[in-house]
Amino acid sequence: MPTTKRSTPRVNKLSFISFVSREGGEQSSPVSMGRTLNISTAGLGIEIFTEILVGEVMEMEVALGDEIIPLRGRVVHSHGLESGGFYVGIEFDHPEERLAGVTLGED
Repeated sequence: MPTTKRSTPRVNKLSFISFVSREGGEQSSPVSMGRTLNISTAGLGIEIFTEILVGEVMEMEVALGDEIIPLRGRVVHSHGLESGGFYVGIEFDHPEERLAGVTLGED
């Protein structure tokens, strides 16, 4: 039976996201937009059209229903997509319990 490294459930969820990447505490990219593909209390996967490197810190705002949730995390993997965009996996600095309802299907 396959094992997974994830400690929290992750669900497929499409939401809009705005983000900036930070390098050494300084903003290293303009504010950009993308969409979430999956989300959990520990991290999320997003589709964006700007290359972001593994290890970069990202500050994000995710729209979930009527709420805008600010998030911060580090890029743990990134790869190009056939569409020309990029899939980026982000691990949050701290578990985001505000997202627990989303992973339980309450959004």
